[in-house]
Amino acid sequence: MKNLKKSFGALILAICVLSGFLFVSCDKEETEVNMIIRNWSLETKTVLGGSVITDCEKGSTWNFKSDGSYVIKDSCGDTKTGTWKVAEDGKTLTLNDATAYKVIENSLTKLVIDLQVGDAGLVRWTFK
Repeated sequence: MKNLKKSFGALILAICVLSGFLFVSCDKEETEVNMIIRNWSLETKTVLGGSVITDCEKGSTWNFKSDGSYVIKDSCGDTKTGTWKVAEDGKTLTLNDATAYKVIENSLTKLVIDLQVGDAGLVRWTFK
């Protein structure tokens, strides 16, 4: 009877520990997504460290909404809309199921994404 109690206790402990891991994994994924959901202002756009931001891109906003849609507005009055999603590991941001940006930094106050653009090289967008 004593061994049965120990085995049962060990089983309950194992279930609790495994449950905790599952909840932590879900929380991390939700956190990665939740940190992107906001209205970001483009601070810089660079290729090989040099600025390539256009006059229209200066002051542009990228608004990622909780329903999976986005709205990009530039200072020249152009607007782009579509859908977005973040990979489970939080390292890829995909727009319109086509363009996949590498997430370099994702915090409550800063978003940095990279995209390899043909011969132009690695383009980096920094938002605040």
